[in-house]
Amino acid sequence: MAIVHAGVKAIATIPSNVETALRRTMVLGLPEDDAEKPTFYFERQVTWTDHDSEDLPWDWTTAPDTDTTTPPVLPICAVEFFSPLGRAGAQYSEVGDFFPSTVVVTLMQTDYPAVVNSSHVVIGPALTKWWFRYWKPTIGLGGLSIYQAHFQAEDTV
Repeated sequence: MAIVHAGVKAIATIPSNVETALRRTMVLGLPEDDAEKPTFYFERQVTWTDHDSEDLPWDWTTAPDTDTTTPPVLPICAVEFFSPLGRAGAQYSEVGDFFPSTVVVTLMQTDYPAVVNSSHVVIGPALTKWWFRYWKPTIGLGGLSIYQAHFQAEDTV
């Protein structure tokens, strides 16, 4: 929710400490065991000086100039699971119908920068990888931005 848009003020004001309250509520919904909390992982980032238009090296035997991998993070977030049965958004193809399991991860603006470029998240005791699909449009709550990302289960990619 914007505070002012086109010269018109919002009808409500949100206290400045609302983000803290929402993050504390999210902590309440996280598992006690860190191994079961949502853990976000990042792809390896490799660059070469001599590369083609897709940033791939001309000479594959040449060592990369940079080779980095961001360490995994366990941010404060909320997770909503969508089961495959009867779910809208089925993927129909010549080889069958697919009903992917997905999770929607909600993050406050404090935690968003830590996960924005993650490739996948692992949640819970099953250690299923949930692959990033897309960010929903940002939701506003006063001066606070709220972010939601969709991830799809590894077994349904």
